[in-house]
Amino acid sequence: MRLLEALEDLAAYLRVAARCAPSEFPPWSDAPEIHFAEIARLWSEIRPSLRHDLAVVNDVGERLGAMLSAFEAGDAARAREIAEALSGVDLAGLRY
Repeated sequence: MRLLEALEDLAAYLRVAARCAPSEFPPWSDAPEIHFAEIARLWSEIRPSLRHDLAVVNDVGERLGAMLSAFEAGDAARAREIAEALSGVDLAGLRY
């Protein structure tokens, strides 16, 4: 997958995570667990390619980790809060 496509997919997954309670995930996302696993997979694919704005990249990585930890701990409200904050980040801009 090309980097820009992966970044756009990650942004789309974050927007859904920010707007949907676990019981309200859209059918295309399969289930919240799969949705959050896909976020983690995309980031692990994307991260090695990002070499600019490393402070922002590292911040995004830390927040993604916190979001995934909150989701795994059952704190859906915190996971959604972090996803909302991340959905405001220009992820596509990180590729430069």
